[in-house]
Amino acid sequence: MYGYTIFHEELMQGLINSVSRGRSSHAYIFHAPEGMFPYEAARLFAEALTCLDKSMIPCGVCRSCVESKANTNPDIITVEAPKSKKNIDVETIRRISEDAAVTPFNAPRKVYIIRNGDSMTPAAQNAFLKTFEEPPEYAVFIIIAKNTDNLLQTIMSRATLITFGALPNDVVEKYIREKYSCSEERLKFLVNYCGGVPGEADDIAENEEFEELRESALKMLVPLLNKNKLDAFKLEAYINENSQNADTIFDLWLSYLRDILIMNCNVFDKCINADKLDKLRSISEVCTGERAAMAAELVCEGKEMLARYVKPGAAVLRLALKLKIK
Repeated sequence: MYGYTIFHEELMQGLINSVSRGRSSHAYIFHAPEGMFPYEAARLFAEALTCLDKSMIPCGVCRSCVESKANTNPDIITVEAPKSKKNIDVETIRRISEDAAVTPFNAPRKVYIIRNGDSMTPAAQNAFLKTFEEPPEYAVFIIIAKNTDNLLQTIMSRATLITFGALPNDVVEKYIREKYSCSEERLKFLVNYCGGVPGEADDIAENEEFEELRESALKMLVPLLNKNKLDAFKLEAYINENSQNADTIFDLWLSYLRDILIMNCNVFDKCINADKLDKLRSISEVCTGERAAMAAELVCEGKEMLARYVKPGAAVLRLALKLKIK
């Protein structure tokens, strides 16, 4: 769409039309995982906001649009956490506020795209509030957030929330087929695993390390589900060794637990991990659906802990011990 990787075309066209009608807001939250390409959507919207042609937005040929496509438009500023930090800190936000006081170079608006906006610390969000509440009339802020629970309610209430929902499997399958060469079995797994988020396939489609991680996560499923408390510490050691991939491991566990629940209902064609059915079947024979559901709930809690920057080892130890005493 307009040269950007966009899947929610109708939604984006609605936003662009609001600019044409002069009804755009000063602040937006693009709620979507990275695999939904929210940054591409934000760049497209920023191009529309800064277009110099009043008759067709974005025109694609004016100076501002050409610079937007090249990612060199001085009136579109991308904000990210400093390389040495995980979070967007107070200093970064203060620089935005200072910069927002400077009028646009060429365009009618000055757009700030805040990537991983849900990583703003509470202090940074509070420092942002004054500018966010009373911005210059030309300033527009687009906050990209995967987890809106990390945003203060005062931020949420002052922005227009745009949620990019999961896509149909056929859209995801088309995206994967066009980019990667893989077997039908592999394709089926990728489509199901992506869960309606096409960009999820980009990190795993041809990644051998992912397959190794997937296999190791499956092996650690038994220590997770049994009632041996000592195995909780094996899980802690495993996660500590793979701390950079902790969130992915939790996602893999959820996919396996989901499949076990489905298999306990004697439904096999809906399984995500169709190539692991033999191993999952043996686990499902000694794991009740109730226990699998309980484990899935605790893994979700563990993912929430990771999102709050709890150490991965501590998160898995807590969930494992809770499961083993039930």
